[in-house]
Amino acid sequence: MSQNQKKHLIKVIFLATTGFFILVCQDSTAKYLGTMMPLNQIIWGRFFFHFLLILILFAILKPRINLKNNFKINIVRSILMVFATFFFIHSLQKFDLVDIYVVFFSAPLIVSILSALFLKDVLSPKGIILMLLSFSCIIYSMSPSMKILGLDLIFPLIPPICWALYQFFTKFISGSNNPLVALFYAAVVGATTFTIYIVFKWTPIENVNLWIGLIILGVLGFSSHLLIIFAIQLSNLSFVTNFQYSQLIWSTLINFYIFGVPFDFNKSIGVVGIIIFGILFIHTEGKKNNRRIK
Repeated sequence: MSQNQKKHLIKVIFLATTGFFILVCQDSTAKYLGTMMPLNQIIWGRFFFHFLLILILFAILKPRINLKNNFKINIVRSILMVFATFFFIHSLQKFDLVDIYVVFFSAPLIVSILSALFLKDVLSPKGIILMLLSFSCIIYSMSPSMKILGLDLIFPLIPPICWALYQFFTKFISGSNNPLVALFYAAVVGATTFTIYIVFKWTPIENVNLWIGLIILGVLGFSSHLLIIFAIQLSNLSFVTNFQYSQLIWSTLINFYIFGVPFDFNKSIGVVGIIIFGILFIHTEGKKNNRRIK
């Protein structure tokens, strides 16, 4: 590997890990704000200030993108992302931060099942085994501290389903869609939907610090997705996806140092298993797809 290739690789890794770290910071900020203000206003702030920032970005960079391309699919994807955010932020007030991320990592498994059923992208035998092992680790990780059969579990279960469907629809337009388009539509749909909703249920925010928190939330959401998009543009989705598992590490550390939740041995073992089997699963199915393309 040449010196330039090494620098390029380091740049991609830095962008990806930083982007996923900021995502965890965003969720942690939302969890903190949720103790002091209505959750739907938090979701509004996350999308509204994200929308303002992307308008500024477009005004400065003036990117040449076609917003009409794949319009219907982009709207559906944006609605799914809004639903995922809505249920994710609500679940933050009901469950432990790490537990939510553990459940969220069932999304790659759901994507694989949908692809096998509707796109005839059948998993390899090794991929099936790794998927089952990863799912077993998810169950093992969350069973000590979550009521698996409780009704509240619907809140952390909806986001991975929505995110899986989001990725599933992305497969249809992966070759003809600028990543900035997804960033734009998610901001527009989220900001519009929750602005209309909270107009009728607005609770005055008199604390300036809460306004600052909402702005920070929008900045974190915008910057995290932007960094991940840059990482994907410099590399590929399969490689960048490996680094999303770092969220389990970041959330565990933030959970301990910020929210004072002690380390759980069983959960830690399960998290390690999810990371190992998840990355192996991505590599196994990625190689299979590469051979098919060749």
